Amino acid sequence: MDDIVVGIDLGTTYSTIARINDDGRPEAIQNGEGKKTTPSVVMIDDDGIVVGEAALNQWWSDQARVVRWIKRSIGSDRLIHGMSPVQISAEVLKALKRDAESALGVPLTEAVITCPAYFNATEAENTKAAGALAGFNVREIIREPTAAAVYYGVEHMTEGETVMVCDLGGGTFDATILRLAHGRFTPIMTDGDRELGGHDWTMELVGLVAERVRTELGFDPEDDIATGRMLYEACEQAKRDLAQTEAVTIPLPYRGKLTSVTVTRQDFEARTAWLIEKMIRRPKRALEEAKLSWNDIQKILLVGGSSRLRSVHEALEKLSGKRPIQISEPDLAVALGAAIMARGEVRPRRLAGGLVEQRGGLITVTYDKPIARSLGTRVIVFDGPKPCITTSIIIQRGTNAPVSRTRKDYAVASDQQEYFDVPVVEVAGSSDVATDCAASDASYELHSNYRVNCRPGAKRGDRVAVTFHYDASHIISVEAQDLVSGQGLTATRMPYEEPDLEMVGRVSLKPLWVVFAIDTSASMEGEKLTNAKAALIDNARKLLSIGSGTMKVGVVSFSSEAEKVCDPTSILAELEHEVEKMRASGMTAMDDGIVCAVELAMSAPAGATRCVVMLTDGMPDSHRRERTLDVAAQARSRGVELACLGVGSDGVDRDYLSSVTPISFVIPDAGGIGDGMMTLLMRVTDSQPGGLREALSGGLQESEG
Repeated sequence: MDDIVVGIDLGTTYSTIARINDDGRPEAIQNGEGKKTTPSVVMIDDDGIVVGEAALNQWWSDQARVVRWIKRSIGSDRLIHGMSPVQISAEVLKALKRDAESALGVPLTEAVITCPAYFNATEAENTKAAGALAGFNVREIIREPTAAAVYYGVEHMTEGETVMVCDLGGGTFDATILRLAHGRFTPIMTDGDRELGGHDWTMELVGLVAERVRTELGFDPEDDIATGRMLYEACEQAKRDLAQTEAVTIPLPYRGKLTSVTVTRQDFEARTAWLIEKMIRRPKRALEEAKLSWNDIQKILLVGGSSRLRSVHEALEKLSGKRPIQISEPDLAVALGAAIMARGEVRPRRLAGGLVEQRGGLITVTYDKPIARSLGTRVIVFDGPKPCITTSIIIQRGTNAPVSRTRKDYAVASDQQEYFDVPVVEVAGSSDVATDCAASDASYELHSNYRVNCRPGAKRGDRVAVTFHYDASHIISVEAQDLVSGQGLTATRMPYEEPDLEMVGRVSLKPLWVVFAIDTSASMEGEKLTNAKAALIDNARKLLSIGSGTMKVGVVSFSSEAEKVCDPTSILAELEHEVEKMRASGMTAMDDGIVCAVELAMSAPAGATRCVVMLTDGMPDSHRRERTLDVAAQARSRGVELACLGVGSDGVDRDYLSSVTPISFVIPDAGGIGDGMMTLLMRVTDSQPGGLREALSGGLQESEG
């Protein structure tokens, strides 16, 4: 017994641990109370941790300390009573381990753990982490429908048979198409819902009864702790009873006496019809994705305790034209199948065709592990006048795990780039995302992000290889290699934020000095100036984030006369301090404003790009109009790029602004100042190699060719 590898069904409502016994048969191991299932409920208080039935008994009266359905949150890192979902799940696994070791009299260290077929890689990874915290060496994370189908299939499936496994547990639902071919169990397609399970049917029944009590008796049973707990427990049992009987009577205490509410099966099924509709979408979509019809499916197998619901049977039979088969011991089937898969061999009561018999009547059980979702990363693509961010697939869904795939068609995005991000994303559905801008809005789930340090001196266009590793437990890791030098690059997991396409990153521009010339005449008082100051700081922040070594921002204001607000600087706090002092008053000395801004811009080092972005809500004073045109022309002759943004539908002469500089436009209100400023900056630098429009921050781009 020292080589026991247990199979564990870590369920939403109940969990089970199983093994292959000395006779070669799978069996569930009883817990300390003599039961084969343990409630996945954890009570956390100052005295310690309580798991299972005792915690469940306290749930309704002490929900502040009792955690249920933690499996639905396993992909989250939020803390519940000071513990993460991984830690809480580990407590359930510790309890299973402790009870099983007591029952068998030996320590248990090796395990496989199941998870819903539709869990993403993060959820599977966290499930494995919970097992490790519980003291297990988790050999593999196995998909629940596959485990259930193996338990059924070793005795009942024949070579070449294809089945649909519908797994309705307490909190999740999966529909998986699985085939037995050449002695191997192979999942073909999976679809599922992490937020649909038997608990939802129970809560609908609770709501139905509570509504009747409020209407007929004038009190809310959910307001009283004891009554509410009795109501929940009665509805949980009534849900099961309605699979066998036409009506149930649910008792409730009321004013010291016991009253009751009768619910018919018709009432219950009408109330939960929307849940059935939600459920049947999944097998339909799995068939569509697999490009199969119900004629290609020989059997529909039902697993999970909640699959006993009569409406589930009827809906699937109506949908498919086939009578579903209830797997024996549906509450235990996943754990028993996991035990078979953990051991890799089993002694069936009868031998189905296609499985390989070994010594002493044992048969070998082998299975494939196809990836349920495509895996890729986010890259920047230049496809037309503007770049976009889209998903580039590296491992296609359906690929059998474990697997490693490499793409060598990525490139460093800008000169002197220090790092690039490789976000790992999962893509579901049939639309495996293409690497073009048309697919940039396709849905994806972020699993993790790897920040990769570039080779020193890397230049835009240098080729980079990215490798994804996906193991049998659905755990993903990433490697990167600089193809110019051949050296591996260091990758560290870091948080990820999608780059801002208006200002995406570390630019390959030569040094850029930008001076904002802001109209502070009296007409700018109020919202216009407030928005202008905020937009100025926001755009300065974006510019300086590219690299303080190459970017500097200065500010001048002009009203009756021009005034230097801040010399060009790379220190954002300095800009913020000085810009906040700007106030509106006086007339509009636009000419002096241009002259002052140009002088600041000309202090940039030789070879730098010099820009002046002017903001105004009106016209220069009449005697300054010609001079304004002259100083604008002089600015251009000195190599300063001048752009102008007009604000407001009144008082701004579009034609005049165009004569001051062709890089100009007018926005109707102050709300668009920020976007307008950035648009002008991008236009100004478009003629520069690697201008702002092509600036990239912490990202990869698709290699040209």
